[in-house]
Amino acid sequence: MLLLWNPYPETTVSFDKKKNGLWLGHKWYTGHGVRDGEPVTEQETMDLLGILGRYGIRYAFVHVGPVAGDGTLPDPPGATLTALHQGAGETRLLAWVGARVDRIDLTDPTFKTNLMKTISTLQSEGFDGVHFDFEPLHDFEDGYLEVLDGVRAQMGENFIISQATPRAGPFGIALGPLKQSFWSEEFYRQTMERSDQTVVMAYDTNLGFRSGYVTFVRHQTSLMIDWACTTPGHEALIGVPTYEDVPLYSDPKIENLTTALPGVRSALEARPDESECISGVAVYANWVTDESEWQDYETHWMSPVQGDNHEIRK
Repeated sequence: MLLLWNPYPETTVSFDKKKNGLWLGHKWYTGHGVRDGEPVTEQETMDLLGILGRYGIRYAFVHVGPVAGDGTLPDPPGATLTALHQGAGETRLLAWVGARVDRIDLTDPTFKTNLMKTISTLQSEGFDGVHFDFEPLHDFEDGYLEVLDGVRAQMGENFIISQATPRAGPFGIALGPLKQSFWSEEFYRQTMERSDQTVVMAYDTNLGFRSGYVTFVRHQTSLMIDWACTTPGHEALIGVPTYEDVPLYSDPKIENLTTALPGVRSALEARPDESECISGVAVYANWVTDESEWQDYETHWMSPVQGDNHEIRK
């Protein structure tokens, strides 16, 4: 019977609330390219602002840099950030703070003190909140809950605390080796209680067939409905991939917008009355999303078309 189960959406109903997310590269913070050092042009900025408006991007996660072991960031902001603030409209700019947790001690007092200073500085630069992307972040990682508590205590209720999170364990279970790559329901719920927004990274599964990946995304979305939507004041977005350069983790023919987005819609279609807190999807990432992929985004998310469900099964 399981083999006959259909994970795809049955209708062309759109669940787009124009409250989606998009990860932006480091150049939008510093104002110059990471590899070539060339300044961001006015036309590039206008093009990005057009994308934010056209595709309903409410949250832009602007990469401000990997945080160092002492809690500081390597680079100052550039003029491009000011231009984004001025032209972003309803889009909220969140400072994307990454870190390699295997090289950083989240429990270190110096790290925590300087991280709080860093976040205060980011707020003074105009950011609406912080978007943590600490990897690899294991289930019940030492110090992570304390970091979230510290930011809330220092920054108050109006400062958005967002987190990019690992995949949830099947049915919320993460035992033994699974705890290295998946989070349990209990840890998810504890982080949600301390933050405002969860963006589950629903990719890098290394699955080898399309319907299996659609099923995976549907399950991840359903778990977010179970957990985020029963946490007062919390919202969730489902991270969906457009990159093609990590063959060890995923096959872009399997993991892409044409498979991820139907998985999200299928879960929302099955539970429309319970999924109010699912704000939308978050695209990873702007610098690898071309025009054809934005068209896929329109076709499979913004305005699903008749025949869409049959087409994506090919």
